[in-house]
Amino acid sequence: MNLRTPNPISTSKGFVACADETWTIEPKEVQIFFQAEAVYWTASRTIEQWRRLLACSRLLTARLQSEKGKSGRLVGTIRVWSDQAYEAKLYDVVTAEDMMRQGIATNLIRWALRHPATGNVQRFILETRDAGDLYPRFGFKRSEEVNTVHMRASVDDLQKLGLRE
Repeated sequence: MNLRTPNPISTSKGFVACADETWTIEPKEVQIFFQAEAVYWTASRTIEQWRRLLACSRLLTARLQSEKGKSGRLVGTIRVWSDQAYEAKLYDVVTAEDMMRQGIATNLIRWALRHPATGNVQRFILETRDAGDLYPRFGFKRSEEVNTVHMRASVDDLQKLGLRE
């Protein structure tokens, strides 16, 4: 299995290279990217929340390369969390709107599925409301097809039950 960083891909705006920027990217840059792309599920995330998210998961990025081959504009992300034994989850799969349909998300997803940070998991999980047609080509199935029940508990509900302060 090839675990190395994917080769840069050629797009209409130039080459896009991937990197694991978990420990090097500034949370503010991530926040600005998600705000610029109007990513609704991250609209209320603070810098401190981004810091914590990056501390417990991996952020794989795609950047448009400058003429001198240096990293440039952030154009794609995927965040990976894994217990490295049973399951890994994919979060925050985002491509800049002006760079969509050029293979950036595909490149990031393929890399995330084989990234060393996932360990030897038995399954991958993701949630989406927007791009359900993208993920089946990577082996993902809707939960009703695999007999699972997706449940959530909000902190507000837990507080009402006296389970959190």
